[in-house]
Amino acid sequence: MAEQEQQVPVIKYNPQLDGLRFFAVFFVVCYHWLPSISENDTAFFFGGFVNFFFVLSSYLITKILFSAKDKSRVANIPRYQVMLVFLMRRTVRIFPAYYVFLIVVMCLPSIGYDLRENAGSYFAYIANYTIYFKQSWPPVTSHIWTLAVEEQFYLLWPFVILFIPKRYLAKTFFFIILASLLARAVFFEPGRVIPQVILTQYAIDPFAIGGLLAYLYAIPEDARKDINKYLNIALYLAIPTSIAIIISKSYYFSFVLNGLCFSSISLKIIEGAILGYKGFLGKLLVQRVVLFIGKISYSIYLYHLLVPILFWKVFNNLYGRLIGHFPYFFADHKTAIDSTMKFLASEPVRFVLYSGVLMLFALFSWNVIEKPINKFKVAFKSGPEKQNLNSAGS
Repeated sequence: MAEQEQQVPVIKYNPQLDGLRFFAVFFVVCYHWLPSISENDTAFFFGGFVNFFFVLSSYLITKILFSAKDKSRVANIPRYQVMLVFLMRRTVRIFPAYYVFLIVVMCLPSIGYDLRENAGSYFAYIANYTIYFKQSWPPVTSHIWTLAVEEQFYLLWPFVILFIPKRYLAKTFFFIILASLLARAVFFEPGRVIPQVILTQYAIDPFAIGGLLAYLYAIPEDARKDINKYLNIALYLAIPTSIAIIISKSYYFSFVLNGLCFSSISLKIIEGAILGYKGFLGKLLVQRVVLFIGKISYSIYLYHLLVPILFWKVFNNLYGRLIGHFPYFFADHKTAIDSTMKFLASEPVRFVLYSGVLMLFALFSWNVIEKPINKFKVAFKSGPEKQNLNSAGS
């Protein structure tokens, strides 16, 4: 039995994937913080970058489940037990920082109003449906829809990977991709402020694509030819299709095809990191700062919408108090103060200020909540789960 257990592949940490996570969260933050991007006519297209996170998360999770499935086979561990271990480890990794974020927002008088009104859906990870049916983006928690979709994926995916025979998985992934694509094409509802793509049934294809990538590297190299052929075709179609969507500014084709295009491109980018980027890019992806920010990207993502609103509320409150205490100073230096305010309100300066505050929130979350609690994951282990799974965080 000991010899059999050695046949289970070890999950190795790939630092370049954390490097890619840094750039992904950077682009998402830019999209939300910079009006020059978010207010652009093609902003709906750039919003598709979130699919990169879905593909990467699915690749890592599927890889973990493949290893766990092999362990359940060679060590005769029931698959339901493997699934429970997986879910408990995901709970320890994801829930604490998320719930602390919700509590922080709920405690803020005006900022936390929407969350307090819909606390049940946020705590139950179904906020994407609440946001859609209300047809209103909450200013601080609108991004939570992605975390809700991911959590729903975590509940579904173990059944797919652990209980479907491996020889049928590639067809299963392709079926899920096609089903999600057809669902968007057929059930499109025009005139919606909140797009249907935040609903899980319309956003599941990136996860199937990530699963397909994990499957590709879990089978012998000579068996990858046919799958690679389809993936290359998808990439060659995705790039011109994405350009056509930008030019046409078609909301319908954006809704139907954006996720698939971005996911196909994301797959190839992630595959490059799996094989190992060389040269300047390879060195950049493993820089210490890049790796660390990639590691704490979950906290960065959690708090990035809160920071600008909270920053200006605190700033305006302090500014008002200073004017009240030193009215003559402000009157005498009005021109200089107006110039300073204009400087602070410029996009580049705002971005730097927000980034500094955001890093404080993220560092607190990582060092006080995530990192200490992650140590409890060792209490839930079943063979492959003993390996270093840091890169599986999302």
